[in-house]
Amino acid sequence: MKIVILDGRREGDACPVFDILLDALQSREADVQTFRLHDIKMGSCIGCFGCWLKTPGICVEADEGRDIAQAVLRSDTTILIGPVTFGGYSSEIKKAQDRWIPLILPDFGLFHGEVHHKPRYARYPRLIGIGIQSRANDEEAHLFKVLVGRNALNFHAPSYAADVVQATDSEASQHAQIQRILEREDAFPLGKAITSLMPGAVSTDLPADDQESMAPLDRSRRALLLLGSPKIGSPSTSGILGGYVLKQLAGYGWETTPLTLRRNLIKESGQAELLAAAKRADLILLAFPLYIDSLPFLMMKALEVMAGQLDPPSGENPKRLAAIVNNGFPESYQNAPAVAICRRFAVDTGMTWLGGLAMGAGEALFRGQAIEETQRNGPPVVHVRRALDLTGAALANGRAIPDEAIRLIRKTPIPIVPFRLWRRFFIKTANQHWRRGAAANQVGSEAMRAQPYEHDHQSAKTI
Repeated sequence: MKIVILDGRREGDACPVFDILLDALQSREADVQTFRLHDIKMGSCIGCFGCWLKTPGICVEADEGRDIAQAVLRSDTTILIGPVTFGGYSSEIKKAQDRWIPLILPDFGLFHGEVHHKPRYARYPRLIGIGIQSRANDEEAHLFKVLVGRNALNFHAPSYAADVVQATDSEASQHAQIQRILEREDAFPLGKAITSLMPGAVSTDLPADDQESMAPLDRSRRALLLLGSPKIGSPSTSGILGGYVLKQLAGYGWETTPLTLRRNLIKESGQAELLAAAKRADLILLAFPLYIDSLPFLMMKALEVMAGQLDPPSGENPKRLAAIVNNGFPESYQNAPAVAICRRFAVDTGMTWLGGLAMGAGEALFRGQAIEETQRNGPPVVHVRRALDLTGAALANGRAIPDEAIRLIRKTPIPIVPFRLWRRFFIKTANQHWRRGAAANQVGSEAMRAQPYEHDHQSAKTI
């Protein structure tokens, strides 16, 4: 039985839970391969889609990220273990996980009543997620378990289990919990289990009376847009959406600063630049694409850096946070875990959460074009523009993103067409798009389905 562990502990973390996990696996005579992610130098995904369109099934970045993806695919069970970070994974795990994209096909299909990428391989490992909390937080624990389940769905895992272990529990209690996790099969988070996490009514974690009294910032109006798209060299949907709102804020008299997150964020110089901009800002707007059901590595890293270094909130005007998330699926609710993680970051750092916009099929609608250009030459995006206008006006006046904006941006883009028909159209046209992109690189349909990590594998009974 081949077990791969992605160890997301941070530098210097003492983790008895990890040792207990190893003991439990050794008692089962498992063949265990551990990747201590903090000690591994590898690049983060840059959103180039080369692993789909140029070198199908293999990341174009020749580093240990390839080795991890291959080991995961060839394992019977893959275990993710690390601290629960705002309800999600640590940035160490996210960097490695974002490099799993070559393991699936670019083509879309319908699975469990939702759109997901088709499997590249006939078999995938069971997935287990073990989160560690230094202090109990039921909301973040629930979010973590839903996230692991969504990963299992998107990577066609035959089964999964996820739970959160408290670092303060006794060793005996931790050992018993680990044993249960290894043996359990959890239900996939579908329907209300995922849609209940979606942003709905205004949620600022303030009583209604306080929401009404939220006045515009009177001392300064400085907005920082953090762009978390890994894509480089071409415009991103996140940049288009976030930039539009930033322009709206500038029109209301705000001082605005855009900051695109890059790989220097892992260095002191990049972190200093981020913190200097964040400390000056009264409003921070996050804009990023959904990556493996969550935030891309660099955005998750940015949240960790800010959480550890920003001054605690003080006075009557704490920093305010809002988010715009777009995904490559027609269902906007697939953004739900990512938006919920942003909200937990706001709560954990004492910021005022002003809400999130969750948009489906972002890249399919915009494809690098400005909103005005798309509106003239592309699919209908009037509802998106209206949602962003409402959002800009609300944020400029110190208010939370209104319900109407949240509802509008989720709409089916083709008026009157039922969602089921839009979804079918989306799948067909998106798959054609991937074929054209591959053909431009002299990659045919058969080559797109390459299985470079396939091997004769007699699977043992998974745990």
